[in-house]
Amino acid sequence: MEQEKNMTVPGAIVAAGIIIALAVLYTGGGKNGAQKVADTEVKTVTQKQTKEELAANVKPVSSADHIIGNPNAPVKIIEFSDIQCPYCQQFHPTLLQAMDEYGKAGKVAWIYRHFPLVSIHPLAMPAALASECVAEQGGNDMFWAYLNKLFADGLTSEQQISDTAKELGVVKKLGGLDMASFKTCLETQKYKDAVEAEIQNAIDSGVSGTPTSIVLDKNGKVVGVLGGASPYAQVKALIDVALTK
Repeated sequence: MEQEKNMTVPGAIVAAGIIIALAVLYTGGGKNGAQKVADTEVKTVTQKQTKEELAANVKPVSSADHIIGNPNAPVKIIEFSDIQCPYCQQFHPTLLQAMDEYGKAGKVAWIYRHFPLVSIHPLAMPAALASECVAEQGGNDMFWAYLNKLFADGLTSEQQISDTAKELGVVKKLGGLDMASFKTCLETQKYKDAVEAEIQNAIDSGVSGTPTSIVLDKNGKVVGVLGGASPYAQVKALIDVALTK
């Protein structure tokens, strides 16, 4: 999992950092003497702010989301990801595999949300904005085609952001793409507020790195949180648990 360094962040992130630091002390991250400092207070904080409890702050899935699979599937995987993140690139085929096994049967839906780590990935925000500009014209199918292509190729240059859109724009089955409109959308950062709203919700939900995937059951309850490029066996096991809820 990749974490952003030297972030300039609102108070919510600072508070989250304090919670994480206290949790490290309590769970053995420090020396024995440090573990006992404010022990009662640390227990109270960690009990109230477990990973799953924080994840419960995740915004409910809606028609505004980018979804693969049945929107009414009993299990939903909400992935917060960064298009330039190498671990996200590594994890992307894993979720594609999960959708191949469970999505076709209508059991799992995959929801993609943005969490670009802008301080370490300078192309992440432009790519996130570009994906929204693509979706504006081509809808959900175009969004996922664009995302899949960037992850398959690996994002290494700014030019690639526009070139990939142009390449997909001539694919007739995706409906085409007006590159002039795409360029204007990208240059004006039309969807920056929307992406930043997803970033803030990720922070509120305890996300500190990418990829992070929150797995929900049929009642919308958090079953578990996957951090980093988890192996398929781990993803499958959590899905199977969620299907029993």
